[in-house]
Amino acid sequence: MKFRTTLQHVIVAAFAALPIYAAHAGAPAEAKAYQSAADIPVEVFFKLTDYRDLSMSPDGKTIAAIVPLNGRGNLVLIDLATRKAKVITSSPRFDVAESRWVGNKYLFYRTADGQEARGRFVYKGSYYYDIDNDKSMELENTNERKKGDIHIDSIIMAEGNDSPEAYVSMRGRSKEYADVYKFNFKTRRSQLLTFESPGRTEGWELDTHKRPRIAQRGEIRPAAGQPQMTAYYHRAPDSDKWEKIFEQSSYNDGTMYDVLGFDNDDRTLYVSTNKDGLDKMAVFKYDTVTKKFGELVHADPIFDINGQSASARLIREVDDETGKVVGLYYDAAKPTRIWFGNSARKSLTEQIDASLPATHNAFRLSSDGSKALVHATSDIQSGIYYLFDTQKKTLEPIVQDREWASPALMAERKYIGFKARDGLPVYGYLTLPKGTEAKNLPLIMNIHGGPMVRGYHFSSWGRWPEAQFFASRGYAVLELEPRGSEGYGRNHYVKAWKQWGGTMQDDINDGAMFLVQEGIVDKKRMALMGGSYGGYASLQGMTRDPDLWRCASSVVAVSDLGLLQNVSWSDTSENADAATGGYLNNEFKLWVGDSKTDAALFELRSPARNAANVKGPIMLTMGSDDRRVPLIHGEKMRDALLKAGKTLDYKVYPEEGHGFNKDVNVFDLYNRSEKFFAQCLKK
Repeated sequence: MKFRTTLQHVIVAAFAALPIYAAHAGAPAEAKAYQSAADIPVEVFFKLTDYRDLSMSPDGKTIAAIVPLNGRGNLVLIDLATRKAKVITSSPRFDVAESRWVGNKYLFYRTADGQEARGRFVYKGSYYYDIDNDKSMELENTNERKKGDIHIDSIIMAEGNDSPEAYVSMRGRSKEYADVYKFNFKTRRSQLLTFESPGRTEGWELDTHKRPRIAQRGEIRPAAGQPQMTAYYHRAPDSDKWEKIFEQSSYNDGTMYDVLGFDNDDRTLYVSTNKDGLDKMAVFKYDTVTKKFGELVHADPIFDINGQSASARLIREVDDETGKVVGLYYDAAKPTRIWFGNSARKSLTEQIDASLPATHNAFRLSSDGSKALVHATSDIQSGIYYLFDTQKKTLEPIVQDREWASPALMAERKYIGFKARDGLPVYGYLTLPKGTEAKNLPLIMNIHGGPMVRGYHFSSWGRWPEAQFFASRGYAVLELEPRGSEGYGRNHYVKAWKQWGGTMQDDINDGAMFLVQEGIVDKKRMALMGGSYGGYASLQGMTRDPDLWRCASSVVAVSDLGLLQNVSWSDTSENADAATGGYLNNEFKLWVGDSKTDAALFELRSPARNAANVKGPIMLTMGSDDRRVPLIHGEKMRDALLKAGKTLDYKVYPEEGHGFNKDVNVFDLYNRSEKFFAQCLKK
């Protein structure tokens, strides 16, 4: 796609003197056009995205973006009138994790360390940029705690266009739980709005008049063997009294609830639930006056519709926070919109979709409705931002998330389903090499972590576009959602209890054999890969089914089920601190089993205890500071494999945790993986 004089060129010019890519070892200094995806090196595939999380000010005059600068994700502002970019942060020590506009003059942002040895973003502080005074103001810095720190978890709603006020989730009365405050970013003064809170609140829902109406409360930490309970409380607009309306278990083994929001009558609540014995969570209306559920709004035959696994959210007319509800969005096999009749929002969406028919197009409007910032994504488009003029009906491309990722070079993803050997429907995404006949291909079975999460989405590239990378190297890639993966209903979920290495492993094998039977995959060239649980399943496949799998790349992998509960420095152990192990260990006993009462099962399903069965090579990679799956898992598997005389590529990345965030290690991991699979899957 050819760009006019767009924001992309302006930003590149503005940053010409800044070492944007310098901190990414091996990454090129400028974008390059590649002839095929096979030419794109690891260091480009897995570098930080060029642009992410663009957001437009309510007046439509300024765009905020997070860009790679000094080896971190830093914040810039772009004036849409002059197309000049201004660097707001340039820290080499932390990343800007998110930002949110408060009116047109203030930009709130939170910082985190994405390279700390925990395999995740570690919160470091919150700030806001004052546009008129051209300076960032600190609210909280975790490295320099001091009296007067203001801990804002999130902006729930902003007050309006020119107002410096916002409704925030803030920890003012408690370090652990939040209240709702009205916070003024100009005066730094706050007003508590939930004085009569039900306590232990973990989430809030405001109505369309910006009144706190729903509180999500985490109940007291459970005793051994008991689930963590969560309850939803409601209060009427003219009352301080909170009443419990829903309660659910962290085991996801009963009726579940997810509050999506109020309609603009401030009485009707949209709730996702699997009430009355439903297998899958569907969206219903709930009357907050009568305390009764009303009509079914929408149900999906395959997917739960909720905020967690399906990213479900209400679509509103005009204003994204207070407008009338006119539709529902959720992630099914592809991003899905359900419209409740005709509306201006539907008409505008159809106009944009007609101009961009090959992508899913999410957008937010300026407050006067004259402009829309559009983010277009698909399986082959990692993301491109456009500015849509709603009056002139013009669409202007701005920037791409990844400038190097030409859709013409990327491989299509296909959603597939099959029945496992016991009849359970199982699903996943299949990515095939572009321009190659789908016949007798080598297979990489990519198994997600968790495993009690939904691992994959159609247009979500994320930080690590593994499927595109390995497809570019000539492999069929199946990203499987074995039983126990969230988002496919209660039956699919509970059938995984105590089935690590059992029927969950059967699903993985059955997925591979389905592709073999379809003629797509060569049975003699199949490999496993995955991290965390996916790493465990990769090792288990090599020990349980050594004649089926030729090799495996396993990352931060569980190798012994007993170590999950018996290693004191693991956050899943019986001795873990109350903040995690108090309920997480209970859940792992439900999912995996108990090391005391299920000793025989653990013996059978622990790869490190069955290493002698392995026939093919294994690549095993661990983080030195991992608390979820401590290094002892890797050491035990390493020792068992070497003792049995097996072929092993073993490496530990220092100062990394449950997942790797330092570019040097990410690049090394995938360079090693590329060579490993090329060797073990060759004909």
